[in-house]
Amino acid sequence: MPARTSLLSGDTDGILAALDASGVVGVWSHDVWAGRIVVSDSLADVLGLVREAAGVSLDAFLATILAEDRLRVENALHAAVEAGGPFEIAFRTVRGERRLGLRGRIDRGEATGRARGLGIAIDRSEDGASLHQPALHAEAAANRMAEHAIALHDLAADLHQPRLAAVLDCLMREIAFTLAGHLGGARRPSEH
Repeated sequence: MPARTSLLSGDTDGILAALDASGVVGVWSHDVWAGRIVVSDSLADVLGLVREAAGVSLDAFLATILAEDRLRVENALHAAVEAGGPFEIAFRTVRGERRLGLRGRIDRGEATGRARGLGIAIDRSEDGASLHQPALHAEAAANRMAEHAIALHDLAADLHQPRLAAVLDCLMREIAFTLAGHLGGARRPSEH
């Protein structure tokens, strides 16, 4: 994973203030083979987890996610592990207080032999407040469908099944038009 250098060398307080202002509530690390996720103290507090140095099981972590979102998050994690690379997903916590976004990168471990993920958790509660408005709730549902379709498309590519890939491409186009409609955008081309 790429290393980053700070422009604010030695300014730990400034960096922490910038992270707080950006909505970052903590960091996470996922040891894929051990099935464990280590979270920072601040993220453990938000999720209601007892922080352990060795991390918590994937099941314990998933149990902090609202049941309606849990399977989607689990599927997205599995798809990200299969594909590697950047990862981002939003979910609601069981405590009902927060809507969080996990963002990071999954390293499949080709060089080290150990797949792992590293990232941050962002408070997206203000984004979730808009879900009580019907139009925005429908847009959020279409976004969730898009996340699933993208994950399926990535997994299907490994199967080398052209018909399945074509069906998923059609599904992704339909979801894109649905999203565009919610954003006041593109019209579906007329079918002849």
